[in-house]
Amino acid sequence: MTGGSVPAVEELVEAWTEDGLRLDGVRYGPASADLAVVYTHGATSSVLRPTHVRIGRALAASGLTVFAGNNRGTGLATVFLTRAGTRVLKGSWFERVEDAKIDLAAWLDVAAAGGAKRIVLLGHSLGGAKVVLYASERHDDRLAGLVLASPAFHLVSGERPVDPAVVARARQAVDAGRPQELVDLGDFPLTFGKMSAATVLDYTTGRANPWSATSPRLRAIACPVLAFYGTNEPDVGGQAELDRMRPLVSAPFSTTLIAGADHMYVGHEEEAAGLIREWIHSLVSPILAKEAAPAD
Repeated sequence: MTGGSVPAVEELVEAWTEDGLRLDGVRYGPASADLAVVYTHGATSSVLRPTHVRIGRALAASGLTVFAGNNRGTGLATVFLTRAGTRVLKGSWFERVEDAKIDLAAWLDVAAAGGAKRIVLLGHSLGGAKVVLYASERHDDRLAGLVLASPAFHLVSGERPVDPAVVARARQAVDAGRPQELVDLGDFPLTFGKMSAATVLDYTTGRANPWSATSPRLRAIACPVLAFYGTNEPDVGGQAELDRMRPLVSAPFSTTLIAGADHMYVGHEEEAAGLIREWIHSLVSPILAKEAAPAD
């Protein structure tokens, strides 16, 4: 195995969402911890991809407990089990951005069931936009910090132009009661040129847009925030995006770039884990200690 030492404890886990969907994941480190990291992925991905596994293991090797959990945007078209015993089709072709709040709540509950009183929420790529959505709307008192790892805000901002004919076809399908009908997007490599009609409308209407000057999402986050990109992922973000975020974040805000890293941090997983670990220890841990200190 590569990417650092394997922690003493590593176990496959699952979470059940409030709407009855089973999500798969893995825990790195002890099952019980006062502070835990909940880690989720971006579009078409999975927390079982090598880069996420290596980062999870590296964080656990430093003494942290990590719950890395898939969300319903796993893969392109993925079958999920429900509590009723049925199977439903989800994945990046069919996911709704708003459902991220439900998925993340389920994983935070899993971490809390393991004893975590405070939780650092870590989202990669589109997962970064999802954790912003959760933190800004749920106002969860358990959140000790937010890590935005190469957040792909452009996917939900409505900034990138979309062919109006594509949007019109998606709207027609949704209005006709066919929200999961696949719409051809043409040259859109992220999801191999297709998305469901409902997903197209989610992305093009910008309902989860954290960039908008009128949007309260980033300003509504009360816990410390760490954001970073690799220097070799210009299609996703870099220093300009970090600078753009800064005036929108009212909480303590730390930023950095990982020199030479691409969007998946290939060959830089230990470095990514290291900066997350040091940020937690230097910023989040003192805040927790202050909160736990007895009043004078």
